[in-house]
Amino acid sequence: MDATKGRLASFRRRRIIASSLTLVAVIATALAVQSIANRLGDASTVTGWTLLVATAGLYLLSLRKKLIQHRFGPVAAWLQMHTYMGSFASIVFLMHIGWPIRGWFEIALATCFAIVAVTGIVLTYMSRSLPKRLAAIKQDFRLELIPAIRLSVTKDAHELAIHSASFGEGATLVEYYQRRLLPFFLSRRSLLYRLIPTGYTRRQLLRELHDLDRYLAVQGLQSRQQLATMVQTKDDLDYHYALQTRLRTMFAMHIALTWSLAIMIAIHVVLVYRFQGAVL
Repeated sequence: MDATKGRLASFRRRRIIASSLTLVAVIATALAVQSIANRLGDASTVTGWTLLVATAGLYLLSLRKKLIQHRFGPVAAWLQMHTYMGSFASIVFLMHIGWPIRGWFEIALATCFAIVAVTGIVLTYMSRSLPKRLAAIKQDFRLELIPAIRLSVTKDAHELAIHSASFGEGATLVEYYQRRLLPFFLSRRSLLYRLIPTGYTRRQLLRELHDLDRYLAVQGLQSRQQLATMVQTKDDLDYHYALQTRLRTMFAMHIALTWSLAIMIAIHVVLVYRFQGAVL
């Protein structure tokens, strides 16, 4: 318990220090921009190069992940640095762009940067909230194994339903399985569920299964309880799949747009200095 409290205190201390440094960097940049503007200088050059350096720093996280065998500090610390540097870059970006934004390329560049920033914020929230939500489930499932496990649960439920037909009151379970549970086990969850997974269907099916108890004897009750357990397992698998897929999709989008942004920034720099006569 003391060790956990110590880690939490250390994390909070690092977060306060990182937030303070980010705030200081933003204030210093804003003061520099205001000073240059007061002297009728080109403030966009200062913010542009500051933004370029900050954006380049964001790519260090990808480099650190590739150098797993080397000791350059924990990935968690680099991720925290990436988050605060991204916040700083987003604020400098707002200082840099001119309003209104003119030109198709400038609009595309600004849009790409904004989407990268938003997906980064969403990823930060998801990386902190999803592990807690998944930890609430008793069993952990790897994303790659979920389809195979789901298929196995579906086969077990089907075999149990067929076996239930061998005893009298089992016909009630078989009829309910064909009408309600078979579509649940065979079909994929809706897009809405994958975006916002809820336990509504799970609770509804379990409640309906429980209502069948009045028609079942001992053997039927045992089969009903096994089906209820399979419904819960199938729903847990769907829940894991929805959350993990959402996280991976958001991460893939963030990475793809990040490299697109890098290419667009390079083109932007070349175009700016070409028209200023600094290049060619």
